[in-house]
Amino acid sequence: MKLKIIAVTVVALVVVTVWMGPLFLSGTEESELSTKDHPDWWRPVGGSNAQDSTLERRSIIWNDDDIEDGTVPAIFSQAGTFEGKFYTRGCRGMIEELQLYCIGDGVDTITLRYSPHPCIGPVGEVVITPAAAWAWQNFVIERMWNYDSLFIWVYECEGNVGWAYDAEQLYDGHMSLDAGATWANMAIRPFIRAVYTGETPGDVPVSGIVNNIPIPSTAARRAEDMIGVPANTETIIVTQEGAGYCDYIEAVVHPSVDSHLTFIRVYTDGVLAMEEQFSALNLYGHTTSTPTVSLSLIAADGRCCMLIHKRFEFRYILEVRAFNLSNLVLVSVTAHSNVIA
Repeated sequence: MKLKIIAVTVVALVVVTVWMGPLFLSGTEESELSTKDHPDWWRPVGGSNAQDSTLERRSIIWNDDDIEDGTVPAIFSQAGTFEGKFYTRGCRGMIEELQLYCIGDGVDTITLRYSPHPCIGPVGEVVITPAAAWAWQNFVIERMWNYDSLFIWVYECEGNVGWAYDAEQLYDGHMSLDAGATWANMAIRPFIRAVYTGETPGDVPVSGIVNNIPIPSTAARRAEDMIGVPANTETIIVTQEGAGYCDYIEAVVHPSVDSHLTFIRVYTDGVLAMEEQFSALNLYGHTTSTPTVSLSLIAADGRCCMLIHKRFEFRYILEVRAFNLSNLVLVSVTAHSNVIA
């Protein structure tokens, strides 16, 4: 029995030596420890390719025909707006710049906006003045991006600016006909790239309990304006674009005929979220100390002030509007919001 065990052991050692021998005897180690973790539109420009790398990795994400500066594209959009490109994965890291293949006249400008995905308001925007030649133009950002996806779209484009795309697959174009409220797929590839330094490749490791990261963060914004509101015409006083919430609004109607009959209306993503009239609040007994909606000033044909302490959440736009059925009034509104930063 012992001889059989020894024989089996010797045979096993021989097999292992023959199979693994070149690796051990040569003194070399296997160097292919990982495989590419990105599709073919990922182009490394520095750093290690391994997912477990601790070094900074720099790369460009793209999906176009590798068009080079000076080439006139077969298809381009002349002053096209609310059209963009959606990268769904692998976008976390330090965004150095966005690149758009475009042409201008050295005077007119084009504005790009960006966010984690369509149907959410802009996190930021960048503006450039393209030169009078087809080239990859750089929109410098240089900010950390903690989201796995990235949506980039043309927000404003003056008449003498054109930007390129093609109709080759894989498509990643999107368009909006309602100023960004909703987006539909387009069978095009916009020539838009994102350049990263300090990219964080691969999936985010998760172990144990997953904690939600609050979105939006605490990037505070303040919107204020004073506008004359014509009789029987609902008028936008302030607009806050982005994704987040607003929890404090101050609305003032200046002394005029029927000022106390003015309505203040709050819209979130195009939907009426709240409507209050100064005279009605006074009738119902609202005062300075009333929670949620307080009335700090009220006077027939005089100055009226409403303070709204309600939280309004929005994905892409918040609007505060005013309406007076009978007379022209002057309305001031201040809104304080927190949005994605």
